[in-house]
Amino acid sequence: MADPPTLLIVIYADPDKSGLTAEALRIAMGLGAGKRTLQVVLMGPAAKVLGDDLDDLVDGEMIENHLDVFAEWGTPFHVGGGPSPDDYPDAPVRVVPVDEQGVARMMAAADQVMVFP
Repeated sequence: MADPPTLLIVIYADPDKSGLTAEALRIAMGLGAGKRTLQVVLMGPAAKVLGDDLDDLVDGEMIENHLDVFAEWGTPFHVGGGPSPDDYPDAPVRVVPVDEQGVARMMAAADQVMVFP
């Protein structure tokens, strides 16, 4: 039996300024519920969703609910482009560092890629 396809979601959107970050997580959650292996990458400002103060973010309550689902699933969040996983010690999901080359490798290996600028 073949391995399930890998879906990679890469999010750059700044959740301080846009609801796109929350929407990207909602889409990832919906697509990840299928028979896929889900990987999530938060680049630069998108990593703010792992912080303590989600109330200040656009759609912060929705983001918090989505993160709870990803935590239940055991989905790690790869963080790159500036922030360090050490910046988010209380994140509800496992945080894994990744550099730009690592993101490129993940994109090349994935069966499906969605990017949210």
